[in-house]
Amino acid sequence: MIKKTIICTKENPLHAQISETEKSEIEEIIVSGFLGIEDFHLLTEMSQNDNKLHSLDMSGVSETEFDFYLPLADDYYCAKIGITDDAFVDSVNLQRIVFPEGLEAIGNRAFSGCIHLKDVDFPSKLVIGSLAFQNCPLLEYFYIEGQDGIDYLFGDAFAGSIKRYVCDMNEWPLNDSGKPICPSDFKGCFSFEGAVFNYIEWLGDVDIYMSRYPCGSERKEYVVPNGVDTIKEFAFTKCRDLQQITFPESCVDLTVNAITDCPELNTLIFRSKSLDGRRSCHWDMDWDNIITNCPKLKDIYLFADDPSKVSFYIFASLENIDDIVLHVPSFSAKKYKEVEHDFVRVEEGVLIPPSAYDDMEKTKVKVWQEFKKIEEFDPIDFM
Repeated sequence: MIKKTIICTKENPLHAQISETEKSEIEEIIVSGFLGIEDFHLLTEMSQNDNKLHSLDMSGVSETEFDFYLPLADDYYCAKIGITDDAFVDSVNLQRIVFPEGLEAIGNRAFSGCIHLKDVDFPSKLVIGSLAFQNCPLLEYFYIEGQDGIDYLFGDAFAGSIKRYVCDMNEWPLNDSGKPICPSDFKGCFSFEGAVFNYIEWLGDVDIYMSRYPCGSERKEYVVPNGVDTIKEFAFTKCRDLQQITFPESCVDLTVNAITDCPELNTLIFRSKSLDGRRSCHWDMDWDNIITNCPKLKDIYLFADDPSKVSFYIFASLENIDDIVLHVPSFSAKKYKEVEHDFVRVEEGVLIPPSAYDDMEKTKVKVWQEFKKIEEFDPIDFM
């Protein structure tokens, strides 16, 4: 086994200290000092294809050339020590990495596709970008530190990875009657059955948001706990085994991209009598992409017997809507078939919600008939 320790500087960088022969033969490397963009590219190449690098120790790195784009802010995040965007994409041989203690951020897609990466210790309060660890199936769990820990973790950072999230609080904060059992001053993140939730209590009212489902979980069916009222952005993304999700009566809101890229998902059950959509931020005007790219979705159950209580826009971006059966409560199919909603027709065959185009002519459309068919069911069968 070839192992090498290298001290790097801006004047004598890593890529200038490794020969072509060493590049393909080094299996373990310990680096300290400065790492630039070209050094990251080299380390990526060394851990891909027929090359052999599988262990990278960066504990001695004190400065990096860093590039991390924040889409929502349309700006770049600055840090003295960070892993730049796309730094180790598809480094399929990489199994172990030791981060510097002073690491502040891991960029977008930085370790995406590192299918053998499994031995990782994450520093606390680390900003982790979009798809940073996408499709890293051997990552078992991620610990979220502190009540506000979810703020530094992008919603889709572990898409297709992580079997369990762990927080400081790992219990459901409500009793069987729905009353809070946690300390009166508690607010922020907690985990339950491997998923992550946010708890907010204000003047006696409790709001619980679902923030993350562990995408690497092998569960085929998941029931969102009762008490959750909102499903946040990317809560369910790239869940490779999940086939059915049941949402409780308390759940009334789904955020943009709440359910996306779930290849095996075939059934959604919404037990609430009303259902609406949310934007991810206040300046985001469109929110009709709430459920997307779920190619095997075949059945949707709505417990709302009044279609005016359910926003069709939640389902407007389903690419295979004409293959999906909509199940509604007994004696309400006729209402769903006949009710009309306002839309704006921007071109032939393209209908959009009127909210973004208030000054344009609207048209009435029987939108629920976009589904393959509408069938009735007896809600008692789900008791």
